[in-house]
Amino acid sequence: MINNHNDMPRAYAVIGGWDYEGEDFSSLRLFDYHSAAVEYMKELEVQGYDYSKCEMRWIEQIPALSEIQERARIAERLAMLP
Repeated sequence: MINNHNDMPRAYAVIGGWDYEGEDFSSLRLFDYHSAAVEYMKELEVQGYDYSKCEMRWIEQIPALSEIQERARIAERLAMLP
């Protein structure tokens, strides 16, 4: 896992919603530039949403996933043994 956030890619998640119904996940989009995310936020409000939210998230790449997959394959093979 990468500890230095300066080296990690980030994404801006934008979603629109209504005051009483909550967020509409069909409006959810991810952007790599903040300026594009802000433009989409404005567009959502023009489309009729009561509000729009933007959150920045760090994108973490987990190389251990392949190790977990390999352990799962071994467990499946062992389960097939008589």
